[in-house]
Amino acid sequence: MLIRRARPEEAGVLAGIAVRSKAFWPYPADLIARFGRTLGLTPDVIATNEGWVAERDGVILGFYLLLHRGERAILDDLWLEPAEIGRGVGRALFTHARDRAAAAGAHALEWDAEPYAVGFYERMGGRRVRFVDSPLGRPLPVMRLALG
Repeated sequence: MLIRRARPEEAGVLAGIAVRSKAFWPYPADLIARFGRTLGLTPDVIATNEGWVAERDGVILGFYLLLHRGERAILDDLWLEPAEIGRGVGRALFTHARDRAAAAGAHALEWDAEPYAVGFYERMGGRRVRFVDSPLGRPLPVMRLALG
């Protein structure tokens, strides 16, 4: 598996992965459709932020976006093809994001967590620090990992 920078022209592929990943969990179809409409993953977003993909044999397995906010970095997205969930790709991407955030001087990594992925993020060292309302009308846990 290779982790490389995401390219703006891959925005549609990455958005598809995000929607399929969300649909892996037991959400109703209307919520998945709303999620796809609110995602906002465009070529410009990828071009102006730090995005990385995991790929094997030229096939993208998952991705993340990292937003730098001084002493805090935001893990804006981390999504996997459903067949890759539980196979180590998420761990590899999260570790990569953590290390990139620390190398950029961030003291903490924060993210709004998919509720079904909280256990994974806790295993990665994250802790719930608060809740935030999502565009889908439900609270999401905000998680944080101290760096360095």
